[in-house]
Amino acid sequence: MTQAATLTLMLQPVAGRHVFVPPEPALQLQRAVQPESGVLERRRADGNRESDRPLYHPPVPAAVPQPARVAVGVAIAATVGTTLYQSYTPPLYKSTFELAPVAERSQTSGTATATTDIRPEVDQATLIQVLRSHQVLLPAVRDLRAYNINLSPAALAQNLEIVPLADGRLEVRYRHRSERVAQMVSRQLAQTYVDYGDRCRLDACYALEQATADLTEATGQVARLEQAIAQFQARPDAQNLTHRADTLTRRTAEFTRYLTQTEQELKLAQQRYQVIQTQLAFADANRILQQQGNYQALLQALHQTEGQIATTLTQAQPDAQTLQALYQRHQLLSGQMTQQVAIALNQFLLTQFPDLAADSETLPPALSQIEQAFGLAHQVNLLSARQRAIAPIHQAMQADKLRLAELLQYQSKLETQLAVQRRILQESQQQHARLQREISERRIVWRVAGA
Repeated sequence: MTQAATLTLMLQPVAGRHVFVPPEPALQLQRAVQPESGVLERRRADGNRESDRPLYHPPVPAAVPQPARVAVGVAIAATVGTTLYQSYTPPLYKSTFELAPVAERSQTSGTATATTDIRPEVDQATLIQVLRSHQVLLPAVRDLRAYNINLSPAALAQNLEIVPLADGRLEVRYRHRSERVAQMVSRQLAQTYVDYGDRCRLDACYALEQATADLTEATGQVARLEQAIAQFQARPDAQNLTHRADTLTRRTAEFTRYLTQTEQELKLAQQRYQVIQTQLAFADANRILQQQGNYQALLQALHQTEGQIATTLTQAQPDAQTLQALYQRHQLLSGQMTQQVAIALNQFLLTQFPDLAADSETLPPALSQIEQAFGLAHQVNLLSARQRAIAPIHQAMQADKLRLAELLQYQSKLETQLAVQRRILQESQQQHARLQREISERRIVWRVAGA
């Protein structure tokens, strides 16, 4: 059943039309009894109840011809049968109501709604068959049990009559010996049929159920993702992710270049120191420097200062005063270490060349190589201390960079999922609205037109 109109359930109270129907005449033939005596005996049956049973029928006058006697007997039997039926058959009550297909076409203008009755082309025969089916009557049977009316669908259908009328209307009639049952069944059937018509059975309605479920799911997904993003953005480690990631990436690249340069210089200094040490078999400049107590302490202090400078540079906004103080300390330590190298070199020369103290103008032939060896050993120590200070900080920066990248990836994943779910939500809303429009143009419901 289809009709181009928006249909809405319209249920009007059913007063019920309950009509007393006189019993129809019924022929109940009595079994012939042979005459035994000329009187009627009254006999008490079952001890308490009494029943009248004719014990003697007067003989039919012989003057009456045989065919006439038969006709009279039939007439008497019919009369007696009708009287007995009317005496012992309870009254029969009939309750009726009409169903009319209606549609409500919504014309949105503020809160106004226009209702238009329609007269659709319906297959009344098929519809009557459906309305009399057990599947449709079963809800009425269940609901009637609340009123202590226990009927089976078959018993309900037995006394149910649905008559097609003009304009697609149907008249529903129900008969019962009990006025109360007839009234309650009629009311419940009216409600059941209206509810049945209110349940949309179009393909679009089933699609609308799925679209409604999709819309609910998409709405929930959007809400959950929005909440997840809000909770994520409230985390301390998720603040200013993009800016922090850009800054860390840039500074990590700078540290990488600085560390790479330091390692290359250290490797070159170590190679040169090995070469010159091969030429000066009598002197190990690095071992001599390590034996200098002040030199070793200064080297450790310089190593710590290098680490402090590197740590300060990793901050998002390095403190300028802190950096300036660290640089000044680094310069002071470097100068003190240079002095310690000169002292170690002089002590070594005086030890290896005793005559040098008396005649300072007589320099040993390997003096330049010795000075170069001490200088390379000192350079190796400085670069090694710098490399050891920078390497762990660089590793920490790489770890922070990876962690920030993971946070950015997670945030991007949430935002991507939210964008997808919002698009799904929009499509679900459009699909839901389209199906509602389609249903509103095709759906028909029933209302009780008369009772």
